[in-house]
Amino acid sequence: MQSFQSPARSAQRDRRRRGLIPGGVLLMLAALGGPLSAGPQISPPVVGRLYGDDVRVQGAVSFESENGRSTALLASGSDITVRAGRARIELTAGGEVAICGPAHLTLLESGGAITLALDYGQVRPQVEAQVELTVYTPMIVATPLAISGGVRDLTLGLDQQGAMCALTARGAVRIEQQFSGQSVLLPQGGEINLTGGQLGTMRSAAGSCDCELLVTRNTAPRPIELSVPVPAAPARPRPAALAPPPRIEEPIYRVYMPPLTFDASSPEPPPDPDPAGILMVREGQPRPELYFRGQVEPTAEAATDYSPPQRLIPVKTAVKPKRPNFFARLFGVFRRNRAPCAGAGCGASGN
Repeated sequence: MQSFQSPARSAQRDRRRRGLIPGGVLLMLAALGGPLSAGPQISPPVVGRLYGDDVRVQGAVSFESENGRSTALLASGSDITVRAGRARIELTAGGEVAICGPAHLTLLESGGAITLALDYGQVRPQVEAQVELTVYTPMIVATPLAISGGVRDLTLGLDQQGAMCALTARGAVRIEQQFSGQSVLLPQGGEINLTGGQLGTMRSAAGSCDCELLVTRNTAPRPIELSVPVPAAPARPRPAALAPPPRIEEPIYRVYMPPLTFDASSPEPPPDPDPAGILMVREGQPRPELYFRGQVEPTAEAATDYSPPQRLIPVKTAVKPKRPNFFARLFGVFRRNRAPCAGAGCGASGN
């Protein structure tokens, strides 16, 4: 038997299919383009450095293994597994955390506060009073408390069956049940055991919590290198402002011509203005006359070495009159007796 569908239902099904195709394409593009569109990877800040023999770390900034010893730079959210033996975490904020395997925990840091999320194993944090540290288990929250600002030394252990132990070597610890909100304060030097995370099962115990710090070998640890932002490029010195170019006064020309006229009723255009009536004038400013005022004075050295020139005195010499010869004297007698020549022609005749 064949089944028949109405045209309206068939059209509705086709619209749904057409609507799913663009959605699938968009999801595929988002999956392919997500890694490509991601920005530059920035390394997270380092929370501490881990040393251990048989460890596995996920989410670390770096992990190195040399001569059977593993070293890792831990960031917030690093997942640490100590398969066997012991390990140690040097916190950047100050202090140390010993881990006794087998153990599994997660290291978290937010706003300077450090959290150890313990799944199983034993941890022993030794931190200063100013370091905020909390140890979380699936049922219990343990908060170390400093006494008189001293160092806090806490050992907390949890096995895979849910049995828990707590020991305070220095300072106190507040143990709180996460679901009921009940809490108990364990004083300095106290040691207790819990079963199933219930405070009602708390009892005193001795020697159940023991986790010593891992003794490092003679190899000196490498210093922790924290990532720092790249310094901004130094600002380039601005070039000195150039002096403005000298102002050059160019001549100004003005053209004076008769006004242009237009007559819409005239069939012919008006004649061009007569060039004789066009005048071009150049405007300019006269330069001011230069006057030099001053007095030239000799320097001190020139004044001491200066000597006025000597005055020249003319020398007078007596001129001896020249005596005339015999003939001149002879004719001079007659010349003295003659009357002087007067009138035109005297000079030409020699009289």
